[in-house]
Amino acid sequence: MIKINRLKKIKSNFPVLVGDNVVNANTCNLLIDEISKSKAFDDMIMGGRSRINKGSKNFSNYIKTSNNSAKLFKLFNSKVFYKKIENLFSKNFKDGSWTNTYKPRDFNPKKFTIKKKLNSNELKKLLGNNYSNPKVNLDIDFSVSKGGYRLRPHRDDITRLYNFLIYLTDIPKKNGGSLTIYRKKAKKNLRKSFRRFPKINELEIVKAFTPKKGTVVFFQSTPNSYHGVKRFVERNCPKRFFIYGSYALNKPVIWNYKGTAYYPHIISTKKRMLTSFHDANYLTTPPKN
Repeated sequence: MIKINRLKKIKSNFPVLVGDNVVNANTCNLLIDEISKSKAFDDMIMGGRSRINKGSKNFSNYIKTSNNSAKLFKLFNSKVFYKKIENLFSKNFKDGSWTNTYKPRDFNPKKFTIKKKLNSNELKKLLGNNYSNPKVNLDIDFSVSKGGYRLRPHRDDITRLYNFLIYLTDIPKKNGGSLTIYRKKAKKNLRKSFRRFPKINELEIVKAFTPKKGTVVFFQSTPNSYHGVKRFVERNCPKRFFIYGSYALNKPVIWNYKGTAYYPHIISTKKRMLTSFHDANYLTTPPKN
């Protein structure tokens, strides 16, 4: 169903693997058909992306009635497949790259991202400061986006290890919708500030991936893994069907770069938000209790 041996290392400022025809065209068409037939999406975000999330009632019903989506979900939602991805990154990025300090031993197939809204103190209490012996789980959603969908440059939340994107449709370059990788312009401050949402004028584009049927992108969710999606213009082209997901820990990820550990510091706020919207900075000192 998915040929991960076609994933290859590309030149980037953080670990990225990309492959064309990782999912064959026929499978892509079957997945598109199943997503199209869904009558219930969980939400619409970022100006036009409708998604069905793992953990929701809609997701459970969708998987029961969508054979190809169920097969893909079963494959990804397993320790065996997770280990293959972990080993693939270890093999391709051996020296001078980012590594997670505490590798998970256990895989939890039932867990998913917390959907409860919390303020920063509540989030800190929930995640705790014992980083050892983490468990890993899969987050995944089946999505379709219409015109107007975009995603500002950012780094994903502090529990994520690997993110992935499976393109199911071809979108012409002129219509946007491309996954775009960024790096900070000021190299001297590269390791001093890893805010989750940097200002756009602090960044420059490294590479953009135009949606192409069957292309798969995996990347490590390192402190500097800034990425976004260019605004999608739905004009004389198909809708943007895709599958997005991640492997995340039940604890914050402590990253290591060339022997130096980087700890996440959650930015204080009284506003209650989903965990995925909280800002955090990565620093070389552990956060205070």
